[in-house]
Amino acid sequence: MKQAASALNTRTRQFFTITLWVLGCACLASNAIAQTQALPIDKKSEGLPVYKALLPQAEAGNAEVQTTLGLMRLRGDAVERDLKIARIWLGKAAVQNHTPAQYYLGQLLLLDVFDANKADLNKQLMEGMGWLRRASRDQHQPSQFLYAKTVLESQMESPFGHSKVEAQQHLDACAEIHLPCTQYALNRLDEGKIEVYCPTTDLCEQKKRLLYTLANAEDANARYRLSKFEGEDRMFWLRRAARLAHPQASYELADSVLNNEAALLPEDPAILALLSSAAQQEVVEAMHMLGTLLHEGTRFPVNKPLGLQWLNLAANRGYEPSKQLLAEIQSPAESNPEPESTP
Repeated sequence: MKQAASALNTRTRQFFTITLWVLGCACLASNAIAQTQALPIDKKSEGLPVYKALLPQAEAGNAEVQTTLGLMRLRGDAVERDLKIARIWLGKAAVQNHTPAQYYLGQLLLLDVFDANKADLNKQLMEGMGWLRRASRDQHQPSQFLYAKTVLESQMESPFGHSKVEAQQHLDACAEIHLPCTQYALNRLDEGKIEVYCPTTDLCEQKKRLLYTLANAEDANARYRLSKFEGEDRMFWLRRAARLAHPQASYELADSVLNNEAALLPEDPAILALLSSAAQQEVVEAMHMLGTLLHEGTRFPVNKPLGLQWLNLAANRGYEPSKQLLAEIQSPAESNPEPESTP
């Protein structure tokens, strides 16, 4: 869609009242259209017979086949790209309430690829948003995500007559089952800031519900974040996050075990594995702890060279305890002076 994106950037400069909104929609739409899947055909010479073979079914009103032909024309990898024909086929399927067609047609119309004048471009954008909303209302999850994101990120209060309240409702419904919606909804609640501790408030309860969904989908960071919420079982979530090699969770679990605050369960990684995983992921506290234990040989077989290596890595990253320990190691005579010999 490089030519389409280029056309969009050229023409929307003329329409200063809607430029920012159009560009935002176009960015979302072009990314999503690029991910569409056409038939697995590499050569257009092979794709054309398939396209022709499908035509009778499409002309007979088969919405799924119409969508397939529209996407083939949209992508241009099996047959010659023709966005106008793609629009026609997708439109035929969309009016039959075929939600995937509505989804792709909505995106296509959000891109200024049809050489529209100002008045027609406004109509085109309104139509595109309308198709996305129809598919979203039918609980088509990719449409819910794209529609909500497009409306909620608009700088307009009511972009082309679409309500941000309704868009948030679509997002909330989608977030319960569609992970991209879940993560996006959580990002909006975070507003760029991730709390270290979250007390029992309405905002934290909203975040907690989203984090539960992500945690059950093997999201290590969601599991770790839940360990910081008031009322949650900290060790339960730390263990589950550490089993997915979450760096901070791995360090905190190892630290709790070493301080006799918790015992390792059979399914937990060993302490050395926990510290190594965290240290390799740049957790300086884990680097220091691993280096110290290896150098001293208290919990693991002594390995002074490797221990010094980890201590130096932590010190080079500005970790003061490692700097102090290295200074003591390098100056044994000063820290442990020999007793004076008696005459």
